[in-house]
Amino acid sequence: MGNTGPKPSVVNQSSVDGVYIQRGDDLCQNLNSNLSGRSFGSVSSHQSTYSVSRPWSRVSRRRWKESTLTLPYESSKTAWPVSQTESFFLPEFPLLTGDKEKKYKNLGEINKGAFGKVYRVEEEGRVYALKVLSKSKIIKENAVRQVKDEVQIQRVCGHHPFIVHCPFHWQSKKRLYIVSEYVAGGELYNLLKTYTVLPVALVKLYVAQLALALDFLHNAGVIYRDLKPENILLDVEGNVQLIDFGLSKWLSYGKTTRTICGTLLYIAPEILARQEYGHGVDWWSLGIIACLMLTGKYPSTETDSGGEEMKMVRLPRKVPDVGSRDLLLRLLHTQPTKRLRSLRTLQTIAFYKNFNFEDVKLKKVRPIDLLPGAPQEEVVEFDGFDESFDTVL
Repeated sequence: MGNTGPKPSVVNQSSVDGVYIQRGDDLCQNLNSNLSGRSFGSVSSHQSTYSVSRPWSRVSRRRWKESTLTLPYESSKTAWPVSQTESFFLPEFPLLTGDKEKKYKNLGEINKGAFGKVYRVEEEGRVYALKVLSKSKIIKENAVRQVKDEVQIQRVCGHHPFIVHCPFHWQSKKRLYIVSEYVAGGELYNLLKTYTVLPVALVKLYVAQLALALDFLHNAGVIYRDLKPENILLDVEGNVQLIDFGLSKWLSYGKTTRTICGTLLYIAPEILARQEYGHGVDWWSLGIIACLMLTGKYPSTETDSGGEEMKMVRLPRKVPDVGSRDLLLRLLHTQPTKRLRSLRTLQTIAFYKNFNFEDVKLKKVRPIDLLPGAPQEEVVEFDGFDESFDTVL
């Protein structure tokens, strides 16, 4: 004998996150019209429900408990039912009672993106950047896994001196909230617009800071994939702060992936060729940024007769010195296996002869002191904070 009542209903929820597959014709069209892309990962998420007419049987309770320990993404199940839009973002985005967002004083909107807005807020005398995202838009774009990875990576890696920290994040019924440290100096992009070409000493310092951040991420099993001046903020002393991990992905060092994403001007040739690629694509992007800082121009490229594979890179004529040219040629090598793609190798090249990387880690040198001919106010008072949201290629 056993229970004769109706069995609990089971809701089969299809995969929330899908794998975004870019097809040939659409890829060519979108590469010409969009500068950035979003990568997605697949994940299955299920919602548990039960009959409200009677308690679960003892067998059902035992099976539910075991499933949360053995099946992936089942740990978000609770004995009390939650809505689909809440369960999708658990456990990375916890559910908090009350309106926590009301504790932050809104100091104004500073950016708008595809999924929501970024605000400058204040709490107990401290200023933060609050990103408010729409759950419905994220689910519609199949970006649940992407947003969860973004906040997890920033939370784990945010203690690095050149990466923006993410101290708080939570969800309400309709929105996600991500609180990051507010960086008052603006973007590296604005600095390049003001000066066009930066002094070699400052370029050497900025490349070193970015290389330290990339090396830390790569050793932590993260590939960044969207390094560009718009994603590099400057603090009040001019030190870099890496933001926006929307295209980042957990990838063990030495492993490869195939997702086509990034910002077109900074995408490595192996990504454009639809080949498998690894962490070396971040060092290519660093080379493009270094070229911009040294010459004020992007490098040009030459392709094979079919126009499908990049053969070589041509640097602008006005490269300051031999050491700078050697740095760019090493970072912008079209063959990933021959490209400079480690901090240890970077420290040995002529460009960094007699350079102390330990002083860079400790921020003993202030970048604003290396900008001659301009008052410090002009360097640190940029046009606000801009944390861009990327679109799909």
